[in-house]
Amino acid sequence: MKKYILGVSFMIAVVVMGIAACSKSGSNDPAPTKSTTPTAPTTGGASVSISGFAFSPASVTIKAGEAVKWTNADTAPHTATDVAGSFDSGMLNQSGSFSHTFATAGTYTYKCVIHSTMATATVVVQ
Repeated sequence: MKKYILGVSFMIAVVVMGIAACSKSGSNDPAPTKSTTPTAPTTGGASVSISGFAFSPASVTIKAGEAVKWTNADTAPHTATDVAGSFDSGMLNQSGSFSHTFATAGTYTYKCVIHSTMATATVVVQ
């Protein structure tokens, strides 16, 4: 009888731990944002706000080796995704941010892949 009670107690503990783990992973916590660089450039760089379903400013100019940091100020999720594929923020929830360091000179056009009606924007790297 003691073995049976211990076995049942063990099974109940396993079920309770499983339920707790599932309820935690199913929480409403925002998805983590990803970053290809530290969240802020060490020198120079630029910041872009995503607000009102637009990137502001729509164009920034930086030097090679500097970073751009995007911050989502909207309640809707957005992305900052290079149309040529060199960077992608993934989904940025409200207040989420993403930084990318640009090593090569050129003009990079990016968009929000979630909202195709949003205007594209550019990063000019000198």
